[in-house]
Amino acid sequence: MSLLVGIGKKIQRVREKRGLTQEQLEEKTGINAKYISAVESGQKNVTVRTLDKIARGLDIELYEIFLFSYEIQSEQAVRKALGSLLKDADVRTLNLCLEFLEKVTG
Repeated sequence: MSLLVGIGKKIQRVREKRGLTQEQLEEKTGINAKYISAVESGQKNVTVRTLDKIARGLDIELYEIFLFSYEIQSEQAVRKALGSLLKDADVRTLNLCLEFLEKVTG
């Protein structure tokens, strides 16, 4: 499972657990329901800012979106996936990622 698919499935699970449709999540976040659908299916490389809006709409912390079963076979593959996600990130996004990693690694 790719990182984007894992994130998308987590968002979908939480949304459904909250009893929300994609349209209701759109109302709460201002993010188009079709875009939410594409995120949930792992078709969109979503930004941290957008994930933050979704997390707020779902009434969860941003880091919780990343708490899912995700297995990569090697450390090198993990580093490559992270590098790909962060290569075009701005300073604010990088700081959010750093804050997240500090929280989860204690």
